[in-house]
Parts: sequence; structure tokens; C-alpha cells
Amino acid sequence: MNNNKIILISLSHDELREIIQDAVKQELNLKKERELLSFKETCEFLGCSASALFKWKAENRLPYRKIGKRVMFHREEILAAMKESNYKKFQEIK
Repeated sequence: MNNNKIILISLSHDELREIIQDAVKQELNLKKERELLSFKETCEFLGCSASALFKWKAENRLPYRKIGKRVMFHREEILAAMKESNYKKFQEIK
């Protein structure tokens, strides 16, 4: 038996537009969040130790964001920083 139920409702043009806009905003926010990596995820992504990442962060070798108390790294910014860097450790990771 099919459990999917079809519900028909009447919406104004503005109501439908608002529902669609909210859904798109929510999906874009989810995508943006997936591009942000936690400290642990960044270590896994780079294949480095937490102490190495902490050092690079402290030396401003990698761009990061603070969201509340959490330190987050943007995947594309990490790759760009590594590409532009002459730092030997980054060259080893590439």
C-alpha cells in the first residue's frame, strides 16, 4: 500500500513564492554549512595532526571563521591558501 498522500491546498501566488524562497534559502544554507569544516574534519581533510592545524591557525597560515565558540574552516579557502603558500608543510600535503 502506498503511504504517500497527496494533499491539495489553495495558495496565493505570494504564499507559494514565499514557500519556495524559504526552501531555496534553507538548501543554500545547508550547502554552505557542508563547505565549512570543523577542526577535526579539517585535520582529516589535510591529513595532518590537530597540533599542526592549531599551529597553522595560530600563525594565520589558514583562514578560519569563528562561529560562536567553534572554529570552522572553509574548504575552498584552505585549498587556495595551500596553493598560494610557500610553506614547506603545505607543499608536503599537496
